[in-house]
Amino acid sequence: MSIPFLYLRIFGIFLMIFYPNYHPNEIPVFSILSEKQRIELKDDFNFIHRREIEVQVLKKEGLEHVLNSIQYNSLSKVIDFRLEIEDPESGKIIEKARLRDMSDAAVYSVTNAFDDQRFKFYNIQTRKFPITVRVVTEKEYKSNFYLPAWIPVQHYNQQVKESQLEIIFPESMGLRYKAINLLGEFKEEKLPDEMVQFSWIEKDLPVQDRDLKIEDDHRLLLAPIHFSLDGFEGKMEDWNGLASWQYELNKGRDELPEKFKKELQELVKDKEDLYEKVEVLYEYLQKNFRYVSIQLGVGGWQTMTAEEVLNYSYGDCKGLTNLMKAMLNAVGIPSNYTLVQAGEFARDIEIDLPSTQFNHVILQVPTDQDPIWLECTANLIPAGFLGSFTRDRHVLVTGPDGGYLSKTPDYQDEIWNKIQTQSDIQVDQQGNAKIEFSRKYQGIYSERLRMQTQSADDREQRNFLTSQLPIPGLIIQEVQFQNDALDSLPITNISFSGILQRFAERTAKRMILRPFMGDISSQASNSGRLVQEDEFTLELPENLRLEEDLSSYNLEEAGAQLSFEIEQEDQVIKIKRTIELNIDDEMEEEDKKSLIKKLNFQANRPIHLIKNYSVPNEL
Repeated sequence: MSIPFLYLRIFGIFLMIFYPNYHPNEIPVFSILSEKQRIELKDDFNFIHRREIEVQVLKKEGLEHVLNSIQYNSLSKVIDFRLEIEDPESGKIIEKARLRDMSDAAVYSVTNAFDDQRFKFYNIQTRKFPITVRVVTEKEYKSNFYLPAWIPVQHYNQQVKESQLEIIFPESMGLRYKAINLLGEFKEEKLPDEMVQFSWIEKDLPVQDRDLKIEDDHRLLLAPIHFSLDGFEGKMEDWNGLASWQYELNKGRDELPEKFKKELQELVKDKEDLYEKVEVLYEYLQKNFRYVSIQLGVGGWQTMTAEEVLNYSYGDCKGLTNLMKAMLNAVGIPSNYTLVQAGEFARDIEIDLPSTQFNHVILQVPTDQDPIWLECTANLIPAGFLGSFTRDRHVLVTGPDGGYLSKTPDYQDEIWNKIQTQSDIQVDQQGNAKIEFSRKYQGIYSERLRMQTQSADDREQRNFLTSQLPIPGLIIQEVQFQNDALDSLPITNISFSGILQRFAERTAKRMILRPFMGDISSQASNSGRLVQEDEFTLELPENLRLEEDLSSYNLEEAGAQLSFEIEQEDQVIKIKRTIELNIDDEMEEEDKKSLIKKLNFQANRPIHLIKNYSVPNEL
């Protein structure tokens, strides 16, 4: 055994003896956390949130795990911040900071034009590791409408030695919670003056890596029963109570001038169908009003008046939705202001914990069958289509009688996930080719394409297509983008003509056509749903035939089907390719990547051709 190898063995044994949690092949640990949080709610609906944190920063990556910035707004303020850093080797304090040492800045957002969000921060100077950082923070909130979630493991690559939460509240106010994957102790105590204390403690939680699924994380969600926001009191013991509060908050803010009402009635006077009326008014909203986010105190929940949006020609999601609601009401169509948790990759709400889990507003128009859903901040999609931003979510529909949970469409049917391609390629003697290409995108795929190309000029459109179509040597000459809709189904048609330089490689006896049919897109891989139908026609320059190793075939895997048909008649080769994805959400990411890789290998191979020599007749 070599001396270096022996040394490593002895060193490894040493680590495991003195650091029993050390395992060399496990997730790296950048910091070790001990923390205590305390939330104290008062009768006036204000509360204090105090945090006492000790972080042992083992290496520079762990510095990101130190709490050194605090966000606040008009409904909250930072009242204490203390930080000290100790060198564990010498036991000396090498850096200190207080609230007065923090810098202050606005939270920048490209969408929030009116926003009171700010944050205080302190830049740690120390760059020596390991260090021990102790932080105490205290914030005062003017409303219990939002109660912070407790997440014991706050960072990847962080070992939690101990994390505690205490929450004290008036018994008359009430408190509900949902514990998710908590492993430790819970205690409930009655305190003097009709106060109640809930306590949780978690110890020695496993270190988390970045591939952790959010549903596997340790979380505690909190929600009051009685609450107040800027003086507007409510009760969210159930969803109906929260919906009633939201409705009352906006009550009377949907009035429109009589002159504008008459203009709207004139717009739809020749329309008999309900959808057609909605479509006309929705397109009017899209063309004449723009989206600007407003997040000021109760303005995060209370809409601008419809008349204000009308006068300013802009509004946030609340204002535009409220205006659309008022416009529909002006022509006799009822609709419902609806709360949703939005975001393409956002989680659905916890339906068994009525609480403020929403960040966006949409509109529901009831019909005799399925409702018409309207995304009032979008100007690229047709009426009735929500898209990936709010699809397949539980939503809170509000109205004069309170409200109820409903669910938005999931857009899993084939019609919402379809791509169709028609391509004709003429190959010349030198191996170059001319191409005529057209592709039709429907539903979710049309939506994404519109977002990516909405403001692109001709050159940018060509560059985009070149990046999306992995055909070597492609030079696009003429291109057309056309957005259309079939009722609420968005459709985008793309067509172009161009040249393929060195499309084919030639030898004395063979011609090899490079892969040109395209791989499964990353969007399809992420969404897990796709029906793609492609037809390719190849015109060859001379007497060539397919080699025998390429023939029609079918491939079936869990969550995927591939059909490939190829035939040759004279010098024309016709290919039909169908790819269908229906990947389960529970499929592991590595399994998904492996599946897509296998499909792409099978579905986009080069085509080998051989000269078709004729055999002379014997006399």
